Amino acid sequence: MTLDANSDGSPLKLTRAERDRIAAIVGAPTTGRKPAQEAPADARHQAGPVQPVGPVEKKRAPATLRCDKNPSWSDANGTLHARFNCKYSTINWGYKISARVKSFITSKVNERGVSWWNNGKRKPKNAGHVVGKSYHFHGTLKPVRHGDHVQFQDYMTFRVNIGGRTGTGSITWASDVKAKK
Repeated sequence: MTLDANSDGSPLKLTRAERDRIAAIVGAPTTGRKPAQEAPADARHQAGPVQPVGPVEKKRAPATLRCDKNPSWSDANGTLHARFNCKYSTINWGYKISARVKSFITSKVNERGVSWWNNGKRKPKNAGHVVGKSYHFHGTLKPVRHGDHVQFQDYMTFRVNIGGRTGTGSITWASDVKAKK
């Protein structure tokens, strides 16, 4: 989340109490963190079996996505659902923003549209949406065959009001799966 500057354009300066109140609203820790005005504009969120952003010490293997099983992965920002639909050679995915995050979104959500790769080859992006915060974001990746290594990710932005302070929020989620029968 990035909070707006003051109305005169000067940088936002928050007291420790304001930072702690905002941290409590968004579910962030209140100790050992940078002040809100120093938070990166593109704070990232990752849901599901993901590869970390930034320096990587140990790479995780992709999660196995089996035919017609419907696993989901959640964190404080939302839930990603995915399934490998073997009959139609597709991966169906869905994402719901968490109730906590929805509680401070004040605008429609601008979803970029899922970007994805199959066996390292970039594929056409899914369509984006500008919709309400309660929308069930969803899409289909195709074709996907048994044994394919599929990576997909999305980026969403929206306006927020957190403890009386306005700003811009974003969610980035990414998944790394191996399609298996």
